[in-house]
Amino acid sequence: MFSFVKSLQSLKNFLQSKKWLWFTVLTVGSAAGVFISMLFINSMTKDVAHQTYMEEHRLDSNLLYGFLTARYDSLLSVGSMVAINGEIATRITEKADKTLNQLLSDSAKNINEKTNISPIKLKYYAVDYLASKSENIEFANLVMTSNQNISGIVINKDGVRLIGITPVQDGNKTIGAIEVSQSIHSLKLDFERLGKEFIFILNKNQLVFIDIEHKNDTYNDIDDTYKVAFHEYDSKFYVNLQKLDIDTIVENKYNNNPSFYTTYDETIDLNGREVGLFFIGESSANASSFVQITKNMINSVTTVALGLVISLILFMF
Repeated sequence: MFSFVKSLQSLKNFLQSKKWLWFTVLTVGSAAGVFISMLFINSMTKDVAHQTYMEEHRLDSNLLYGFLTARYDSLLSVGSMVAINGEIATRITEKADKTLNQLLSDSAKNINEKTNISPIKLKYYAVDYLASKSENIEFANLVMTSNQNISGIVINKDGVRLIGITPVQDGNKTIGAIEVSQSIHSLKLDFERLGKEFIFILNKNQLVFIDIEHKNDTYNDIDDTYKVAFHEYDSKFYVNLQKLDIDTIVENKYNNNPSFYTTYDETIDLNGREVGLFFIGESSANASSFVQITKNMINSVTTVALGLVISLILFMF
């Protein structure tokens, strides 16, 4: 060990006696040290950024779940309020379709005018006969049989809807059900309150369930698999999404570019089918966004670490 140290000391003395060689070795050694250190720092900060973005993906997914739960609770609350109206039960018993539809239409109009929620639609189902507008009859039958609420996502002739179905009782007997629904695009408002972007894209194979009048001039292509109701959303985020590879985002869980951080979640309907995708975004131009904060933090850490590395290398020589 002593001889090895002595050899190193001799080599150092020799190099110092050859000024040009000493400075060449010093320069090359310093440059190599900085380069290796930069590779290490870059790898470390990329891993930190990835973990940060994955955590944001998890938080956004939880946020989406919370908003969906709140929407379902709201729809079921409205349905319960309508269902206890004695006139509703009477008209269902009388099979008075026209009167019932008018009554529900007036109720929906009154609720929409007095609340800040996105517009709702009301319709009814009956145990003893097939009521009008019975698109979701299989779910309504389950509600009327079990006397339990059901909520979820469905694709109707008038589009993709968030629905809540509540039983209607006459005494101790379930005689029907009330369905309350909102457009799935209403979730956009929840995210906008937090300064985030939101888009729902629909799998093209689901278009067969939507009336042609709601398809025409409404849906534009995102790619070969998905379409978007473009007029419902922010054009910048929509155009940004068109430029991305959806399959890559699904595989990686997120995408981060100079315009937006974008993450996603699957859209599952009441039948358990994947009918589309939810995309949640945050503008990189927003100085207070977590994306910008993360970038600033990583740049600061990289600059400080690089300065320390260079100082250490110069001190060693």
